[in-house]
Amino acid sequence: MIEQLDLLREEYGTASLVVWSAFFIGVLFGIIAEFSRYCARAALAEWAPGGERSTASVNGHPRSKQYLAAVLVALAGTQALFVSQNIDLAQSIYWSVPIRPLALIAGGLLFGAGMVLAGGCVSRLLVLAASGNGRSIVTLLVTGIAGYATLRGILSYPRIWLENAWSLESAPAQLYETGAVSSVSVAAGIAVVLIALLGLLVLRSGSKGMLTGAAVGLVVVAGWAVTGIVGADDFEPAQLASLSFVAPAGETIQYLMIFTGDTIRFSVALLGGVLVGALASALAGRRFHLKGFTVENSLARYLVGGLLMGFGGVTALGCSVGQGLSGISTASLSSVIAVLAIAAGGYGMMWLRASRTEAIIVPDLQPAE
Repeated sequence: MIEQLDLLREEYGTASLVVWSAFFIGVLFGIIAEFSRYCARAALAEWAPGGERSTASVNGHPRSKQYLAAVLVALAGTQALFVSQNIDLAQSIYWSVPIRPLALIAGGLLFGAGMVLAGGCVSRLLVLAASGNGRSIVTLLVTGIAGYATLRGILSYPRIWLENAWSLESAPAQLYETGAVSSVSVAAGIAVVLIALLGLLVLRSGSKGMLTGAAVGLVVVAGWAVTGIVGADDFEPAQLASLSFVAPAGETIQYLMIFTGDTIRFSVALLGGVLVGALASALAGRRFHLKGFTVENSLARYLVGGLLMGFGGVTALGCSVGQGLSGISTASLSSVIAVLAIAAGGYGMMWLRASRTEAIIVPDLQPAE
């Protein structure tokens, strides 16, 4: 296996292999997410106040089982790669960056609220955009620009303030190395919670949604394998990463603008693959339809939602996929904090939407799909 990889690296180059693999992974995710309607916001909505909760109770909470299965498979597969020493999670952003509770909580809350206002998480908006949804295209552009501005532009100032206001000295990798906390125990604890929740749902209403969720989880594992194994070149190493969409949305916009002076990366190829895969799936299933804004004041909601997701996703080191799947699969303490904050922010905004008491809530409150 290693000898074959070395031959492929010599013939095609490590960077090219990683980029094409990322594109293929993106295509797979786009296809699966499009026909299965995968969305973390939808899973959360099955438990929040509103009509979706009652509908989910009748249907057996399929989106929740889908999401839980995706996280469980991603966690199991990623930990297997780590334990077998095929990848070094200490090289990932989820283990190497110091734990910054305030930034993780604030970013997560804002992202969660933003995905509710926008009618879907970033991965869902990518799929909808490829299916002809103009509202999602506009929201994605705002999310990408806001995300990049938070990463490197004017919005980096509040991000840096949040990071410095409360930052622990140690990163998850350091805590695990010193033995203060065991990554195995964290992974086991997350797995027990996931299995318990999934088991209860399956006993109540069957396994609908689990198969496609497991497929999404395998795609996350494939992302780690590509960057950690295929990209493990001493002379041309790839950054260890897997699926994430907020910062990559901004990087993709920048890449398109300065194409001749930039180099395509894993994140850009991944996002492009998602769009291609979702478009192919939508066309094949005759689900491609051009859609615009239904009422004028819905534009403000989508713009605010995109802004919150862009800033929140980068500040929290990831979105509902970047932290909710890839981050959790590494058993990172930072990811646990971020995911809980995303869930709290999303649930809180759904409660406000249901109560209709906040001025930010506007009449057009249907999901982007």
